[in-house]
Amino acid sequence: MPTMAYNEYCRDITKNRQRWHTMNNVTLKKIAELSGVSIRTVSRALKNQPGVNPDLCTRILELAEHLGYTPNIAARNLRLQRSNCVGIISTFTDNHVATRKVNNLQKQLEEHGFFSLLGLLPPSPADLRSILQEWAGMANTVVFLSWHHQLKPSEVLQGLPQQFIFVDIADFSGYHSLSIERGNGIREGISHLLRRGRRRIARCGSIASRAHGFNLAFQDFKEAAAEHFYFQTPDSSFEDGQSIAPQLLANNIDAVFFDTDRMAYGFLKYCWNNHIRIPEQISVIGFDDDPWSGYACPALSTVAHPLIEVNKHIVKLAIEEAPPARMEFSTRFINRESV
Repeated sequence: MPTMAYNEYCRDITKNRQRWHTMNNVTLKKIAELSGVSIRTVSRALKNQPGVNPDLCTRILELAEHLGYTPNIAARNLRLQRSNCVGIISTFTDNHVATRKVNNLQKQLEEHGFFSLLGLLPPSPADLRSILQEWAGMANTVVFLSWHHQLKPSEVLQGLPQQFIFVDIADFSGYHSLSIERGNGIREGISHLLRRGRRRIARCGSIASRAHGFNLAFQDFKEAAAEHFYFQTPDSSFEDGQSIAPQLLANNIDAVFFDTDRMAYGFLKYCWNNHIRIPEQISVIGFDDDPWSGYACPALSTVAHPLIEVNKHIVKLAIEEAPPARMEFSTRFINRESV
């Protein structure tokens, strides 16, 4: 296209850019026709590949910008049978642990050249299948961080082309299942207390999955003098940690495991206000490895989720797909000043 005609065309496109966007018909072929070159040359210019005259490359890029050209990523991925997007399905929550899982997964994916597609889990099987169908061609891998019990994978996922990964949900046959074993880290923490001479150890909270590791530690420990107690609370909040504190102290508890770090913070607050020395008078362990647990005073000993390890494995599967398998990741005890 002669330079004058090209410039006139660009001015006309600028005036009518919205119309072009609405028509949604800007393709590589259209840009090639208007540039007077082949589709391959346009493609190379847009990808900044060698072999295109610099002046011509500039003209093609300017024309693409004027046209508002956006590559059809889904079509490209279907053609190449690969994708640099990973879908993540979760539910809306103010739970900071769940938020950290998503944020860390996105960060690790970005470090390996992947983009994230985020979706909220709908209650309807038809709605979920519709989301996954729309993502076909854009995301080869979809990670489920949440799942509704009424959803059946065999009905929702059957025939879809993606690789599906379930994280800490259930062991669904035919799909990747990455589970978290919470008992090991708790067992390690309680065993540490017993080795340090604590003999009246309590667990506080309302999360059933915390009980197994706590009980295992006492099964391992053979001294009859050791006693364990359970104080159930309405929730596992900061306020619950504060409100249960008088009962713990009245029962001469010398070490306590809280189902969440939030509860432990509430207990630490009560002890600070009432001049209770930690860990001299009572040792404290939480669960979650909250980002602020290392900055508490004293620094809170806690049990950490293996979220980094789990997310590394998800990235590995996104890079190179593998046959569906089940993997288990263990929590770990982090020993700080509160014990």
